[in-house]
Amino acid sequence: MRRTSFLVAVCMLFSLSAVLADEEDIDVYEKILEDFDVDTIINNDRLLDSYLKCFFNTGPCSDIAEMVKGKIPEVFSTVCGLCTEKQKGLFKHSLDIFIPKRPDDWKHILEIYDPDGSYWPKIKEFLETY
Repeated sequence: MRRTSFLVAVCMLFSLSAVLADEEDIDVYEKILEDFDVDTIINNDRLLDSYLKCFFNTGPCSDIAEMVKGKIPEVFSTVCGLCTEKQKGLFKHSLDIFIPKRPDDWKHILEIYDPDGSYWPKIKEFLETY
């Protein structure tokens, strides 16, 4: 099973992490996000797969991937509720590409981070209305 699609979710979670981090971390993450190109990650299977392996608990995590992984439950449960408008746009863009491109990986993400299926309807509504 290819794991490339999940990186898109990572990108959205990474943007949320900037909102939730302390002030020193925010400066670092905002600088990274200014140059953050979701499309480059989505189109780089090797890079995306490395993030997905982290998120799926099947491989090692870089510092950034580990930080993002820790924010996935919060991002899903709040549907990016703590995100800035820019981050919400990144979240939507990421999932709009990720879900149709990697439906099996998306399903696996939901199995791990939304096991009771309570977040997906709200995320789907966000994607349809944002």
